[in-house]
Amino acid sequence: MPISPARALRSLFAAGFGLALMAGAQAAVVGSAAAQTLESDAVAAQVGDGAITLGEVQRAFNGLPAQIQAQGFGAIYPVLLERMIQQEVLIQRGRAAGLAEDPEVRERVDALRDQVIHDVYLSRKVEEEVSQAALQAEYDRFLAENPPREETKARHILVDNEDAARALIQQITDGADFATLAQENSQGPTGANGGDLGWFGRGQMVKAFEDAAFGLQPNQFTADPIQTQFGWHVILVEDRRTVPAPSFDEMRPRLLEALGQEVAFEIANRMVDEAAVQRFDLDGQPIERSAGAQ
Repeated sequence: MPISPARALRSLFAAGFGLALMAGAQAAVVGSAAAQTLESDAVAAQVGDGAITLGEVQRAFNGLPAQIQAQGFGAIYPVLLERMIQQEVLIQRGRAAGLAEDPEVRERVDALRDQVIHDVYLSRKVEEEVSQAALQAEYDRFLAENPPREETKARHILVDNEDAARALIQQITDGADFATLAQENSQGPTGANGGDLGWFGRGQMVKAFEDAAFGLQPNQFTADPIQTQFGWHVILVEDRRTVPAPSFDEMRPRLLEALGQEVAFEIANRMVDEAAVQRFDLDGQPIERSAGAQ
C-alpha cells in the first residue's frame, strides 16, 4: 500500500530529518518532478515577520528520499509546506526565547559547522581529482544500462467478468465516453478518476496488461478484454512517449557520488599521512596507526 505524503513526511521529521529538509540537500535522483521551473522568490507562506519562498520549498523537496519525490512535487507540496511552516514557527519561538545565545545551541551549531566544513572541503577535493574521462566513462556505462525507455499513458475499466467487459467495449465502439464508463463501472481504485493510470513503463504492470497496453497505438482501445488476476480489463491508450536518458550535466552529481567514495577515502588517508598526528592508547601510551583504518 502506498504511503501517504503526510505520513511519509511525518516519519522523516520524527527521524530527525527536519534540518536536512530546510538545508535543501542536492537531489540524487535525476529527472524527478523537482526539475520543474518555479518562481523561486515567490512567497509560499508568510510566517510572522518571516517568509518561506517557493525556492526554499523546492530545495527541501529536492532533499527528500527518492521514494517520496516519486510522488511528485505537486502532491507533496501542501504537506511539505505545512512542515516547513511548523519549523519556521518553532524557530521564531526559539529565537524569541533567546536560544540563539544558548550554550547548548552554540555547541551544536559549532559541531554542525565543522561537519559542513569537512563535507564541503572533501567534496571539492574529490571533484578536483576525479577526471573528466572517468566521469564520462561512468556516464557511458550508465547509458548502456539505462537506455531511453518507452512509456504509455492509459485508462482502464476493471470488471469481474468477461461478458461485462465485452458489453463495455461495445458501448465504447458505439461512441460512449471511456472515462465516464470507467467512473460508472470500474471496480478498480482508479474508477473514480475515469480509470486514469497516468504514465507507466514496462515492468510496472502485470505482463498481460502491459503487453496489451504497449500493443495499442494512441487513441486505441482493446478489442477484446484482457484477463489478469484482478479481473477483466478494457484498456484505452491515450498517448505514448520515449523518455530520454538524463544528460551528462544532470547526471554529474550522481556520477561524482558513484566514483567519489573510493577517491574520498584515498584523499583522507593521504592527508592524514601528511599531517602531524600522535596516537595514544587508553592508558595514554603512544601507539602506531592501525593498519585496518588505512
